Amino acid sequence: MPPSDISNSGPSTSHQAPSPRRLDRLVITPATNNVKANNNVSFLSLPLEIRLQIYDLLLVSRYDPAQNPSWAVGNTHQKRIILDMDQSPEYRTMEPGILRTCKQIYHEANPILYSDNVFKIGGAEYMFRFIVRVGPVNIQFVKSIYIWVHWLSDLHPWLQLFPILAKEATGLRNVEFEWGANREFPWHLKRGVKETGLGDKLHFLRTLGIIQGRENLATNGYYAMDWPAYLERSMALGVRAVCGDCRDEGCLSDEESKDREFILALNETEMENLRTRFPFNR
Repeated sequence: MPPSDISNSGPSTSHQAPSPRRLDRLVITPATNNVKANNNVSFLSLPLEIRLQIYDLLLVSRYDPAQNPSWAVGNTHQKRIILDMDQSPEYRTMEPGILRTCKQIYHEANPILYSDNVFKIGGAEYMFRFIVRVGPVNIQFVKSIYIWVHWLSDLHPWLQLFPILAKEATGLRNVEFEWGANREFPWHLKRGVKETGLGDKLHFLRTLGIIQGRENLATNGYYAMDWPAYLERSMALGVRAVCGDCRDEGCLSDEESKDREFILALNETEMENLRTRFPFNR
């Protein structure tokens, strides 16, 4: 089963290509004067670069950002595929049915579906389901994910997910995290209380650090102010921090500051222990 936002006629989720259908009989108008007027041109006789452009138009999620700007990928017309949201057919933004036509089209187009879209995760359980549905081959094509961590989220599923992502999603290059908090009563937002969500949980941070080999990591929402610097050191990459709701340095007590320095001093030892427990491909 494909992600819920893809369509009712979604792609095959197995690593095996579907049985071919006779798409090679599809006749289209010739696009060049070099073809004789009496010859028929099939889709697969088009140059590969043209076919790839067609796949991009069919398989990359796009929409009008005026519908809901929060779904957009940056300032573009590309729409995140929201794994935890059921989509009605009228809101379909892709046509992955083309993947069911023949083996050649499947192998040419399938990587575009997974590598050129951005998948939004609203809970660890949705990512687990997605990994199972698309299979071990397709999950390697995924390059970009956006992770929203609700303030009521349980910590343990995330701790289980990150080692799996590190091992299975070997093509993952762009990750953006947004940590939620209960802002209804902002005076409750103190370290360690439930309303802050997971944005100040050190176990979350340490386990996230095992995801290596990424090119871009962005942090957003409510999180401890020193997290980006920690992640830069542990993941060996630059971190783009959107720090609108992060904890100010002055909010930390002397005791908290000492604890933070102690934790950072143990970073290399802890990371090595995690790598030993959860081996992954570099």
